[in-house]
Amino acid sequence: MHVDHIIRVHSLNPPSMEHHVKLYAHLMRGPSPLSRAQREMIAVTVSGVNRCFY
Repeated sequence: MHVDHIIRVHSLNPPSMEHHVKLYAHLMRGPSPLSRAQREMIAVTVSGVNRCFY
């Protein structure tokens, strides 16, 4: 079974997952001069460059 590395990392310290999710939510949905669509496009581009396809 394939498990993404980020999940493996958080499995070592489960409370860290909650902080990760809160950070993501703030970055993607919090106040910003960028629209939600622009932030999503940046996230997709960075994931592609990093070869991170989850």
